[in-house]
Amino acid sequence: MTSKVQGEGDYESARRYDEKTKRFVEEKTQGGKELKGSASEASDKLTPEEKEALSHAKSGDEDKRDADALRAAEERRKEH
Repeated sequence: MTSKVQGEGDYESARRYDEKTKRFVEEKTQGGKELKGSASEASDKLTPEEKEALSHAKSGDEDKRDADALRAAEERRKEH
């Protein structure tokens, strides 16, 4: 098993993402063309794909339940 430093991801994944992003920007700006659009002009409306993904996302209630269960388990562990 190889050891990777991980947190919110790993170094290999970050490197691949950076390379793909750089390649995308280079392809879109060939010939001196500027990329169009900006974050301030972006739409707040979700695409159908985003709506589908959101329908599968946790609501936040699950996170609170998980935290409560973990807290209770820690308390039980301390008692023994």
